Amino acid sequence: MRLSPFCSSLFLLLSATLQAAPAALPLCQSCHQTDGSGNAALQAPALAGQQQDYLLRQLQHFQSGSRGAHAKDATGAQMRAALPKDLTTGELTTLAGHFAGLPLPAKTAAQPADPQQVDKGRRIYINSCGACHGAKAEGVAALQAPSLHQLDAAYLTRQLEYFRTGVRGSDKTDKPGRQMAMMARTLPGEQEITQVIAYIRSLP
Repeated sequence: MRLSPFCSSLFLLLSATLQAAPAALPLCQSCHQTDGSGNAALQAPALAGQQQDYLLRQLQHFQSGSRGAHAKDATGAQMRAALPKDLTTGELTTLAGHFAGLPLPAKTAAQPADPQQVDKGRRIYINSCGACHGAKAEGVAALQAPSLHQLDAAYLTRQLEYFRTGVRGSDKTDKPGRQMAMMARTLPGEQEITQVIAYIRSLP
């Protein structure tokens, strides 16, 4: 049986993709799950549906040490240690593309947030976050601002604290990170962080 030109092209594309998948993929899946939904218990964020360029940039930052090298970033240090140092740019790009191409994970059920807290978080988000991360926290690739929609509350809290305290976003080569650190410092404290994350997590 002869395949149609379309089917033949699709078959070749799938075959090439499978062959190009780095051997590190199972290692990534052991924490971030096969479907890319993450594992909050392991402090591993969801990667499914995230922008490929953002994922690639973070992988490169971990590999180079511009992320995960700070003494207070224990989870980043684990990621740095787990990521093979010999992965090429092409392999990292394939890894990023694999997770970016997965469907967005369903949000886990959580205890309903206080509507007043959510509303306060909405106001903060609109004024401080929405211009870069989008009205629905979907991210804006042109601004190198990732999607926040699929990230769990603990991860968001941890990263905002890292940005506020200089654990993340202080490397001179990480322009988007430095911009984010500057914005994170406009949040007065933990209460405001909790409110804005409550709003993000309330989005459909």
